[in-house]
Amino acid sequence: MSDVSHHARIVNTLEELFAAVTLSTKTLSNHVNHQLATLPVAGIAADKQRESSLRKSLYPSIEKVLLESQFCSGAGFASHLATENLAQPYWFLEWWFKNPKSNQQSCLDLDQATQQRLDFSTFEWFKNTPDAEDVYLHGPYVDYVCTSAYTITAASPVVIAGNMVGVAAVDILVSRIEEALLPIVKQLSSKVIMTNSDNRVIFSSHLQYRTGSLVNIDVPYQTTQNGFCKIYFL
Repeated sequence: MSDVSHHARIVNTLEELFAAVTLSTKTLSNHVNHQLATLPVAGIAADKQRESSLRKSLYPSIEKVLLESQFCSGAGFASHLATENLAQPYWFLEWWFKNPKSNQQSCLDLDQATQQRLDFSTFEWFKNTPDAEDVYLHGPYVDYVCTSAYTITAASPVVIAGNMVGVAAVDILVSRIEEALLPIVKQLSSKVIMTNSDNRVIFSSHLQYRTGSLVNIDVPYQTTQNGFCKIYFL
């Protein structure tokens, strides 16, 4: 098989991976939207029992995404409520991730004070999602909260009655992308570098380019249909 054929396989693999993750994110967003239609996130700051009920209602949808997706490493719903009725903003985060040690889902358990210090309302995947026409992709970045590993987050706004009440999000470990690409890359005579649209390296088989670094490669490249990835063959 020629390098050109392998190049096409790499692009197709990435297209399938991101299509699957986008679908998982949209599915989770729809499920969360349905749950919040009957159990609104507004008002939970003053009602711990209601907050507990909301968390329990969201878990099956999050678990379903994690169990059914081979690419997703974490998933959940985040909301940041800032209203006149609250003395300070209220953070709500229901997040579960695959635990490689136990092969089970683990809950990211953060109290309100910790969530306020994290302030995920400033995270790119949270603050930019409302402006996204479709699922917003952000990364690679090091996820210091859950895995301490390079991660890409796919996020979709949850909108109730025309108002965005939060974000449904799914994480993909960069190592999972590497696993999908390496069998093909090993058959190539050329090197492969994959960056995001801001030229930050996601994957590289070239020793000169490391994951997370910003690069300026002045050669033609291919892009994925969603415009998130550039793929260089050197």
